[in-house]
Amino acid sequence: MKKPIQSKIEYILFLIFYHSTRIWPLPVIKFVAAQVMIFGGMVLGIRKHTAMKNLQMVYPDLSAKDRKKILIGMYKEMGVSSAEVYFGDFNKLYEDVEVEGWENLEKAIAMDKGVIIASCHTGNWELAGRYINRRHKLSVIYKKLRNRYLNDFTYNMRDAEGLIMIEHKKALRQIIKLLKEKYIVTIMIDQNGRKNGVITNFLGHPASTYVGTAKIAIKTQTPIVSAIAIRLPNGKHKFFFEEMILPEGYKNNLQDIKELTERVSAQIEKYILQYPEQWFWVHRRWRGYKKARKAV
Repeated sequence: MKKPIQSKIEYILFLIFYHSTRIWPLPVIKFVAAQVMIFGGMVLGIRKHTAMKNLQMVYPDLSAKDRKKILIGMYKEMGVSSAEVYFGDFNKLYEDVEVEGWENLEKAIAMDKGVIIASCHTGNWELAGRYINRRHKLSVIYKKLRNRYLNDFTYNMRDAEGLIMIEHKKALRQIIKLLKEKYIVTIMIDQNGRKNGVITNFLGHPASTYVGTAKIAIKTQTPIVSAIAIRLPNGKHKFFFEEMILPEGYKNNLQDIKELTERVSAQIEKYILQYPEQWFWVHRRWRGYKKARKAV
């Protein structure tokens, strides 16, 4: 967590903006939020170096101009999605949603073992979670925000929607319990697993990836469905649900866990490559991967 005084000041500034702009039309708030994010990233340089370094690694043949275009698009998406989450009327936002592959999720649910949804930080993933939760019992694994006041504010918003939130450090037993109760459990698999992860291929480069999704699926024989949220050029949302992956035949050893993790990750990666401006390039995804476990 950040220093308490700094966190409180940031939170007060957030509340001032939050309450003073709630009367604005959502399109105006989205525009302002997008410009603030772009300014913070491109002018003030917030995580700009990390994002550009990641883009150069994944897209070595792309021109600096095109990488900059992706970066601006990413900051814009961060602003627009944040505005929708904190200021939007979800009932109205659902009217602008297209869904592809919903039958894949329903098939997995029909197996009556619970479902693990593997997802990533693209588009408005918060809206996607709420969309699923309106139809089925959903739990989400999350990492606490560095600002504890903003973390509590965001947690309460999610809780009000009926989402069951599980802090990732205390997740294992609760996930297994919820799967036994036939819940859908969402895990973001595009984050850096650091020393607790296994070295996998991610967007063509070695990275440390959390093993929880694969390990729990193997242990409980729960189907995995990859779900991705994307914003279309017209501003509407589209949620994709890939064909389920069954953990049958995989054993609880590091090699099999790695193979299953990479198989699931591949379903996610193709969307990141197709919509690069919508993924979190500011995340230090590949940092320190050598500290992770390596499958033989």
